Amino acid sequence: GSAMPDPMLAATLLTTYGAISTAMLLLVDFTGVVISPTDYGVLGHRPVSSRTYFAARLTSVLVYISAISLSLALLPAGAFALRRGFGVSGFVAGILSVLLCNASATVLVIFLYAKLASVVHPRRLRRAMTYLQLASAMTFYGAYYLMTTGFQGTALTGVRFDEMRWLWLNPASWFAALVPLAGGVGTRHEWIAATAAVVVAAACVPVAAGRLSLEYAATIGELTASAEPVRRRRPWRWLSVPGFRRDEARAVALLVGAQFRYDQKFRLAILGLLPLMAFYLLLGLRQGALIDPISDPERSGGAFTYMAVIFIPMTLHASLEYSDSFRAAWIFFATPASAARLVVAAKNFATVFFLGGYLLVLAAIWSFTYERVWHAVLHAFVVGLLAHVLLQLAVILRPGLPFSMQPRQGEHTGRMFVLFLVGGIAAAVISEFIPIIYTHASWTAVFVGAVLAVTAVIEYALRQRVTEAVGELEYVG
Repeated sequence: GSAMPDPMLAATLLTTYGAISTAMLLLVDFTGVVISPTDYGVLGHRPVSSRTYFAARLTSVLVYISAISLSLALLPAGAFALRRGFGVSGFVAGILSVLLCNASATVLVIFLYAKLASVVHPRRLRRAMTYLQLASAMTFYGAYYLMTTGFQGTALTGVRFDEMRWLWLNPASWFAALVPLAGGVGTRHEWIAATAAVVVAAACVPVAAGRLSLEYAATIGELTASAEPVRRRRPWRWLSVPGFRRDEARAVALLVGAQFRYDQKFRLAILGLLPLMAFYLLLGLRQGALIDPISDPERSGGAFTYMAVIFIPMTLHASLEYSDSFRAAWIFFATPASAARLVVAAKNFATVFFLGGYLLVLAAIWSFTYERVWHAVLHAFVVGLLAHVLLQLAVILRPGLPFSMQPRQGEHTGRMFVLFLVGGIAAAVISEFIPIIYTHASWTAVFVGAVLAVTAVIEYALRQRVTEAVGELEYVG
């Protein structure tokens, strides 16, 4: 926001982005954040009044919204206060505008969800919201890339809010008007808009009270308990892939497929990385990701592309360990299936379908830009080997049965930070090292042979380590 000369326009972009992000997050996990279908079954027969339930749920929602708002608004609010000279009042107004806008957007989401859930089954509605969030993420990444690379930040530097009066039709701009008013540069238009924002926020309170009630929780529970219309499903094609046709590997493939269909968080964890993959690929274009490293090793590069190759399979493999249905993991301890083979099968699944799929896409793109098609295939194979070695090491350090661990937000955040750190370092090393091994064909052959040997050794050590580690596990559900 500090790069734009008009604080009103910067604040409008901030509140708009905050409202959209909040709405998408709530729509995807509505029953986890706002109202759960099991609330009425647990609390309905207890001496809990609707007013108490409203206060508890409202507090939970406000804490959730406040966390999102603060993460989005702290830095821009600091820019308003320091770089624009709005002081403490500008800082407070920046945070307050985002907080009020996000809270109002939350009430709107609750109202719309209630209407939609009466016509569309809640499970089908949540699936649709997942794809909507995916499309929104792709749009955001694409817009960010165009703004930073195509326009180099010049598209909005000379634009003022006063020149685009139609932006007042966006309710988020009404909340944004608090920022210029706090900085002493507001006009009567900002005063009118800020008044409208306060009125909207106040009107949201009774609307929220009608939806955050035990009666509404009972309605949501009844809708969720009703059977979803049966659709004819095709058999999963990955079951015919060699290596996943029998025994523990087939069980893991079936489990992952069912989890993808019914676990909202797992589906979002997988689909949410698709726009990130495309974004890393676009960023890699600026570093020479499409230049043939075999024919022209000095000009080739693309650390961001290698970052995606490394980070994505490791992240998705980590997602295979966590589930809200972790108590169902008792079956792993009650059947004669080999726990070690289950863990290895989960790693292989991430390798074949996640890492392999992304490498196929890269090889197809590189085949059009490299001098030889076999250059693209060889390069994708070499990068895939290195990424697989890192994935093996990650499993050795922390083996776990599929979907057997309870999700913990702090632990998940810490693991994501470590994955970003390790993935970034590894990507930088690979981007500098790979052009060297392509200097001579003999070097390439020796390197590939050495990596294959290391892979075989690590795979053997992995199975031994997993057998020992999993043997010490106990069911804690």
